[in-house]
Amino acid sequence: MHPIRWIPSDATSLLDIGCNAGELLAYCGAVRPALRLSGVEINPAALAKARQNLPDADLHGAGAEKLPFSDANFDCVTCIEVLEHIPEKLRGQALAEMRRVVRPGGRLVLRVPHAGLFAFLDSNNLRFRAPRLYNGLLKNGRDAGYAGGSEDVVWHHHFTMEELHELLGEGWELESSRTGGLLLFPISDIALWPFYRLQRTNNRLYRALQRIADFDIGCDYGRASLDILLVLRRI
Repeated sequence: MHPIRWIPSDATSLLDIGCNAGELLAYCGAVRPALRLSGVEINPAALAKARQNLPDADLHGAGAEKLPFSDANFDCVTCIEVLEHIPEKLRGQALAEMRRVVRPGGRLVLRVPHAGLFAFLDSNNLRFRAPRLYNGLLKNGRDAGYAGGSEDVVWHHHFTMEELHELLGEGWELESSRTGGLLLFPISDIALWPFYRLQRTNNRLYRALQRIADFDIGCDYGRASLDILLVLRRI
């Protein structure tokens, strides 16, 4: 379920959609130093942090529905836990843009929440299940940096496989599909968030919790899984 496993060994360029503070790009750059790294992010605060952490990367303040890159520019595009935040009316357009900027034969690695048996455990939907609690305690922290704390940006939609294939449309060949993650994944997500918010991601406790989350999401629980991973090749 980890995107680095699916970046082609001969890839020379990588675009991360919704790169946030650049964690995935930094990791990929450390593992694969020859990669030309690019990213887009709509949160100005996160984008500033990414530029600070990755001064040589090509980073833009842009949404997935209108990518500031020429056609067939990348060997690989990653979109990890981002499509669910995009307003419904723009999701198809965003995926069409991803296809446009990846070269023929190139790869899209897409990971989203799964509309499985335990989708209600997603901690990111606290804003809808307990709005008073969320608005009183978490809104200013979790929504910080988004224009007006946009309600559409942070909605965590959960997808079925059928829904994803319909959104993707023609022009893709499915190379692999997986599901993964259950109880440990949302528990770790809740525990990790304060460390992430305070930029304390280098301590031992954070790394231990992250390893727990990575282990859990790597286990396939079928219909009970919390996440879907699709690996697609542009035809």
